[in-house]
Amino acid sequence: MKFWQSSHVFQHPWSTVTQAFWRKYPNDYQSSVYGTDVIERYVDADGKLHSKRLIISDWNIPSFMKFFFGETRGYAVEYSIVDPVEQTLTLRSQNINAVSMFSMREEICYKSVGETTQLNHQAEFLFSVSRIVDEAAENWLVGTITEAARKGLMAMESISIKVEEEMRPALTAIDDIISNETIRSARKSIDSSITDAEKFIDSSINDAEKFIDSSINDAEKFIDSSITDAEKFIDSSIEYIDSSVDSLTQESSVKFT
Repeated sequence: MKFWQSSHVFQHPWSTVTQAFWRKYPNDYQSSVYGTDVIERYVDADGKLHSKRLIISDWNIPSFMKFFFGETRGYAVEYSIVDPVEQTLTLRSQNINAVSMFSMREEICYKSVGETTQLNHQAEFLFSVSRIVDEAAENWLVGTITEAARKGLMAMESISIKVEEEMRPALTAIDDIISNETIRSARKSIDSSITDAEKFIDSSINDAEKFIDSSINDAEKFIDSSITDAEKFIDSSIEYIDSSVDSLTQESSVKFT
């Protein structure tokens, strides 16, 4: 049994890489993959997308193995889960033909890491043809999967760039919409502020006019009251003087008599 693993960081966001994954086959780098067929697909209660696909490819087996395999076309079943919350795409696959002679299992995970995507890829395979063939076959498969993984990364990178180019007009349009909406929102905010300021000024002017009117009324009342009090004081003083004069006159008359 042989074990193999590799990792890679795509300089693209997870959403772009996952789109590239679903559009991976066919591509210009992996002509050995004939295509894929979706067997089953559904979304569970947690919003995760589950898919089951059949992968059909040419094994390109070496001449010393053709005697044992005969059929050079390989079939594998791939199970995948897309978790939009955790932003992970995990999948596992296994061959479904020639299982009496060899078994190959792969596990792949694409995980969002900031603005990049981390890829972890591991595989295990076991040949059970004969002691003479098994070691050579497993060594051949290690080289084959290494080269296939390298070409797969090139394909994913190429398709990711294509996805971003296709998305750029839409993203630009969204940015324009957001920008225009921001301008409209700013204008509304400014208009609202101006309206509030005008209302405040009008209210302040009304309050000032009311205060001035009230002050004038109070002043007029105070003046009228003061005039009335002065008139009363003058009248009282005149009465007092008249009374004093009358009293003096009467006293003088009595003396002269």
